[in-house]
Amino acid sequence: MKLKVSDYLHTSGSQYRADDDIDYRMIYATRTGTIACFPSDVVAQLENGHVEAIAQEHLSDLREIQAVVDAEVNELDFVLNRQRRSNRSLALRNYVLLPSSYCNMGCSYCGQLHKSGKLTDSHRDAVAKRVLAGINDEATEKVNISWFGGEPMAGYPVVVDLSRQFIAECERLGKGYKATMVTNGSLLTHAKARELIRDCQVSHLEITLDGPARIHDTHRPLKKGGGSFDHIISVLKQVLADDDLGCFHIRLRTNVDVNNREWVNEYIDLMAEHEFFQDQVDFNLVPVYSWGNDVSAIEVERSEFSKLQLDWYERMIDHGLHVSILPESIVGTVCSATALRSEVISSSGNVFSCTEHPLVPKHEMADSLGKVQLLPLTVRPVGPYDDWTETVESGKTWCATCKMLPVCGGACPKQWDEGNPPCPAYKFNVQERFDLIAQMNGLQVCS
Repeated sequence: MKLKVSDYLHTSGSQYRADDDIDYRMIYATRTGTIACFPSDVVAQLENGHVEAIAQEHLSDLREIQAVVDAEVNELDFVLNRQRRSNRSLALRNYVLLPSSYCNMGCSYCGQLHKSGKLTDSHRDAVAKRVLAGINDEATEKVNISWFGGEPMAGYPVVVDLSRQFIAECERLGKGYKATMVTNGSLLTHAKARELIRDCQVSHLEITLDGPARIHDTHRPLKKGGGSFDHIISVLKQVLADDDLGCFHIRLRTNVDVNNREWVNEYIDLMAEHEFFQDQVDFNLVPVYSWGNDVSAIEVERSEFSKLQLDWYERMIDHGLHVSILPESIVGTVCSATALRSEVISSSGNVFSCTEHPLVPKHEMADSLGKVQLLPLTVRPVGPYDDWTETVESGKTWCATCKMLPVCGGACPKQWDEGNPPCPAYKFNVQERFDLIAQMNGLQVCS
């Protein structure tokens, strides 16, 4: 069988040395999301396409991680067909639910319009009916619920009530259940976090901190005044110290723009002082971008952000904080907008495919796929990005020729559609990221 070097392979320019005094180079096989070290001469043979010259002991490992593949395989077809299979499968059903139209913060970069007021009982019943119907679908094996907003904790009683119904039905039918929540953290308490994790089975919390206290509290101001940073930190410490909570994960997200970028280093140092070294905590630094609003005046240019991010990552590594340098999982479904098995139910009653449509006025008016009370109890209607794999295949974006496609998937169809290519920072500085990974693993950079 004739073999070739995968089209989806990055190799390091640097050499690294371990305790065995052998010079290694790093590779990143994105078809499997694998980062590995091989002797420098082996990597040189890969770069020259001399697969036949590679010793069998290394060749077997390279084939296993799909750095070397069958020569007759069309790799783009393979990657896109994997996405198509994931998009078509109804075994895993995803529901993004907004239990409230309100948010108690007034972040300047937010594109949503928030309104106070409780959900009506009829709306709550309609959401429950639709999700329960999906759970009862014979094709469904597992259900993921993502609590979103607005601020989902502003609708906390709805979260608890609907979670109870969904969990009970999944248990009755012997189907899997998982829940996550994206929250600003200001309305969390230790008691509510316990109930979310233990009773509502929320296994992942994403909480935004945009800098040290004085920066965060200005960047993400509470509408009633005062700050939230100290409260969030206090609750996080209580939750992480609670040995009764079992398995859960917390991601601390930082939205970076021109107004807080110079304070990120101080924030990182502060997080280390607070000893957020736990395995269940990681950090994500992301650039502010348009979400149905004009943020051009405060956006950090992507190439500049990619350079800043590297410095921040190195600082985090030095402190022992957990951060993902390169993605190590491959993309099946890119996002909810590309799979009929995923839908977003706004607090307005509108159903969308894209998580960036709810509560954004122009999208609430123009891009609804239907009302939750009126849709038949099947998969959602076709949305604007369900043909994403065909868009990539046709060459309307440059994703088809990008080595990162298997782990990126194109990132965000909506941003592409709006003329704002969402290429991730790691596309532009793979070599520097190899060096960081070497540092994390005790390897010495030789050249």
